[in-house]
Amino acid sequence: MSKALNHEELSVWLSTTMIQALRNMISLFTHFFESLEYMLDRFLDLLALCICQENDTLARIGSNCLQQLILQNVHKFTPEHWEKVVGAFVDLFARTEATALFSAATSSSYRKDSSASNGLAMAETPSADPASIPQESPLNLNGEELSTIEGTPRRPRGNTTATMQSDRSLSPSKQAQIGDGNELESFNNTSQTPNAPVVVTAARRRFFNQIITKCVLQLLMIDTVSELFSNDSVYAAIPSHLLLRLMSLLKKSYHFAKRFNEDRDLRTKLFREGFMRQPPNLLKQESGSASVYVSILLRMFSDDGEERKASRAETEQALIPLCADIVSSYIELDEDTQQRNIITWRPVVVDVLEGYTAFHTEDFERHAITFTPLGVGLMNRDMGPELQRAVQGLWARVTEIKFGVKTFAHTSKTTSGLVSPSKPTMFSGRRSSRGSR
Repeated sequence: MSKALNHEELSVWLSTTMIQALRNMISLFTHFFESLEYMLDRFLDLLALCICQENDTLARIGSNCLQQLILQNVHKFTPEHWEKVVGAFVDLFARTEATALFSAATSSSYRKDSSASNGLAMAETPSADPASIPQESPLNLNGEELSTIEGTPRRPRGNTTATMQSDRSLSPSKQAQIGDGNELESFNNTSQTPNAPVVVTAARRRFFNQIITKCVLQLLMIDTVSELFSNDSVYAAIPSHLLLRLMSLLKKSYHFAKRFNEDRDLRTKLFREGFMRQPPNLLKQESGSASVYVSILLRMFSDDGEERKASRAETEQALIPLCADIVSSYIELDEDTQQRNIITWRPVVVDVLEGYTAFHTEDFERHAITFTPLGVGLMNRDMGPELQRAVQGLWARVTEIKFGVKTFAHTSKTTSGLVSPSKPTMFSGRRSSRGSR
């Protein structure tokens, strides 16, 4: 390139020339697959490099092209190819994990000596002019969209169509899964506005933005996995042990986000130090990773194909504990101060209950000791119609199996619009719950 592009020119170049070049590269690989398949890992490395850039447009282009590479060659891939594909996802999830969140706060007990590694300017460094400091990038952790990364205008999370032209954008069901409210659970004895303006040095702001970028990219990776494995061909082609390995990445992402969300002291310190305009959380990452994890594993568990049946024990071992953790954590949410969390998690709980209710009889009976106490706990809450129907279906199945009594709630399940986990669409349960059909 003969000269440096300004931000607008760069955005146009990425959305036209860059994406066309990557598409042509994918088409070339697909057309000459037999000759180029030995270079698959290099193609994956290049796309991973695009995804991990501090530029939202380029990251989404890379994610979309990664999906296209897999979709266009799904029937050509051997187990060795799938090993490389899953290995690329392992690397991407590791590179986009915002581990620095737990060392970013510097006050009190949170790493006072971390200035050398976290971008905190030393005392003698003059503070940057607040007007020259870029605002937070659009992490949208708390339901609010912020501005830019590396000065490149970012697009809203659901506005991928214009950038990707004819490629698939994020499905409306995934955009709806978290909700758009700005509310956070209340922080007792915590002021939402500091007494004095927070002065953040330019170096500190860059460090914060790097962390926020990783959080954004982790959400993008969760969406990418969801998009890919809502495709029947991709789901059917990948070996079970590799799909379970991929699910372990989502499980790790879930536990990482949950650990951060439960650390109110750390979140409050980050807010007070100017990390974001309000105490940050990873609610989207926590609920999104759990939702995709549960949906895919429920589908695997109900799949009677030989490949999936051979790994059913491993699938069951991965599925049940996290499902129980999701429902028990939901029961513990405070209805007065955590309404946003309740609204966010309710569709996931519905998916869990409907999936369990659809288990084969012997599987249902084996796990009744885990799920029936949770069903009792849910009845002590304001459930809403979707969750109420799911709980009703659970007890209807119990009465059918234990007493031989078939009730209307259970016999009409397949015609009521509620999803069975054996259905191919990953977020169909959520769409039903959200009423967006």
